[in-house]
Amino acid sequence: MTKRSKLWDLKAWHWISSAVCLIGMLLFAITGITLNHAASIESQAQVTQVEAQVPNAILTQLVNASQHEQLPHGFSAWYAQETKHTLAANAQVQWSDYELYVAMPKAGSDRWFTVALDTGEFYQEATNRGLVAYFNDLHKGRNTGIWWSLFLDIFSIACIVFSLTGLLLLKRYAKGRKSTWPLVLAGLGIPAMVLALPAHAAQKSQLEVEIPRLSVAEYHPPYVAIWLADEQGKAVINLAHWYDTKMADREGEKWLKDLRLWWRRSGRSLSLPVDGVTGATRRPGTVTLDLSPFMAEIQALPKGTYSLNIEAARELGGRELVQIPIALPSGESIIYSEQGKQELGTITLTMEPNL
Repeated sequence: MTKRSKLWDLKAWHWISSAVCLIGMLLFAITGITLNHAASIESQAQVTQVEAQVPNAILTQLVNASQHEQLPHGFSAWYAQETKHTLAANAQVQWSDYELYVAMPKAGSDRWFTVALDTGEFYQEATNRGLVAYFNDLHKGRNTGIWWSLFLDIFSIACIVFSLTGLLLLKRYAKGRKSTWPLVLAGLGIPAMVLALPAHAAQKSQLEVEIPRLSVAEYHPPYVAIWLADEQGKAVINLAHWYDTKMADREGEKWLKDLRLWWRRSGRSLSLPVDGVTGATRRPGTVTLDLSPFMAEIQALPKGTYSLNIEAARELGGRELVQIPIALPSGESIIYSEQGKQELGTITLTMEPNL
């Protein structure tokens, strides 16, 4: 066999590319399943917090280095000694007039810290979301670095070679196998048919609430109340109360008064906790509230204009209220989105009338 014939040997290219792709394809197939069912896979994030005081001499170095991407060597050495970690190569440095904020995200985990430039107060939070989250981030190429990014490019090229050489081999050996091309077309047709299905068939009634990660020295998860109110502002259905349910002697309930509007309209008359409604505080991220258990009650409401209220209040922080107007009952799918400003992020409501 000549060199030219070896170069165009489809079988050789096919098995070489399959060998390169094998482990990667297994990884991406498995993580494709875990990503598709991410909401159903339970995972308890491990959060480690560090509070310290930056020495005055090092704080002066930080202040003088304000707005620079490179942090002073003295601070880097102090940081390593204090936290038992080194500053990551991908550290994202952000300066404000009163604070230094540094984010160091990694696949499956996150680490960030703040330094108050006036007082030297240091606060760090490190979150490890577990092995499944780590492999999910590898699948997405999220916070994985330049070498993993290069591997993804090589892996993608190998997959293309594997697929094209496989197609050409099918063409070469398809004679006598009548099912070859129908199966190939099925590989294209089945995904196309699934995508052509009505979008609402895969949706369910839910509310997505984003709790933003704030750059503050002392952070406490916000208390949140979610309820439906009529045109007069009267609470008609309570959907969620998230607060510190683990405090001794139900001490967390007394701070619910900081949710001022909800407390006046509904909270003070409730016997807490409310089964199916009361829950623990949520950490920063997007929280999905399943509305399916409430849909029968919502659809039974008299015809009119209602408002979905999401109120948040945070210790040592602010208070925010986001309201979404809704016309009920609705014979159509409802999708609304609102943007919070400080204590709340993006709020997305999806409601299916027949659930």
